[in-house]
Amino acid sequence: MRLDTTLPLSHLAFKHWAPDGAEVGVVVAKAAFRWTGTRFSSIKEPPELNMADLFEEDPATSPLVLEQDLAPSKPVTDIFIRATARSPLGRRLTDWPVNVSIPEVLHYGFHVRGPSVWVKNWRGKWKREDPREVLEVPLTYALAYGGVLPPQGRTPARTWEENPAGIGFVDETFLETAETFDAPQIGELADFAMTDPLAEMSLRGTGPIAKAWLPRRSLAGTFDDDWKKTRHPRMPLDYDLRFWNAAARGLQTSAPLRGNETIEVDGLGPDPVRVALPGHDIRLQAGGETPLDRSMTLDTVDLDLRDPDPTKHTVALVWRTVVENPDALGAATIGSAALLPEEA
Repeated sequence: MRLDTTLPLSHLAFKHWAPDGAEVGVVVAKAAFRWTGTRFSSIKEPPELNMADLFEEDPATSPLVLEQDLAPSKPVTDIFIRATARSPLGRRLTDWPVNVSIPEVLHYGFHVRGPSVWVKNWRGKWKREDPREVLEVPLTYALAYGGVLPPQGRTPARTWEENPAGIGFVDETFLETAETFDAPQIGELADFAMTDPLAEMSLRGTGPIAKAWLPRRSLAGTFDDDWKKTRHPRMPLDYDLRFWNAAARGLQTSAPLRGNETIEVDGLGPDPVRVALPGHDIRLQAGGETPLDRSMTLDTVDLDLRDPDPTKHTVALVWRTVVENPDALGAATIGSAALLPEEA
């Protein structure tokens, strides 16, 4: 399959296997937009496709920053938000809520707080100190519940499989010798009220979840001897396509977005951040013996809201579609009458 476009899109076609084992073609297109204060304006220079997962540091123990764009399919839309939570009152606070919502689509919330530690008193009882006042908290899984415990004597290393990059995960062996340890800064308000240092917390955040983390990893299926003999290199029979959805579960939509939705994020500063997604019907078109005119699915929304200046906020959108018989398609064009370059 040969692809072409006159739009400010990065694009790629590749072959993959469908869940039934059939070989299909996958077409991916990606565009970037900058917020003008009233709407997102398309950026003339197409963004690069993420060809591999990008981590903050060591992939085994640090958060995933950018998920690769080479997924064969995503049943629903992923929403990633790169941001820093900032005090809504403009002064230092111990904690405040962060909420993400799309009217009639989703609502997802959690709390952020300043640094605090668990300390053990002279009686051997553990208590979490009050959080320090802060102006901002980076939204990274490195500050959410989780982590890796190093080997302790005959006790092997232990990992919180839902978030090896986090903090606050301990066990009884660790507590026997420790005097203090860091508490998470991102989580559910009810979890922060728990008084047991061994109590597990729910993972909360706005970035992508790595493929090796639970529960995402379990959706890849069973890689056993039978798979090696009968399916390799295809995915297992119990493979779930939602494995390719990398957003936090609360930021995966129940159905793909169409564009034009308004995303509101509270907790990033004094005022809510409201952005209306671009609405473009990106189509894969082909003529010849196998004519095709199909809307591609918007399956990834990557909002970058890290800068306090709204005019520096950007969003990258990824559209995708699957072609059942790619070799018969020949040449194809990605088109949209509305999506034109508007700025350098």
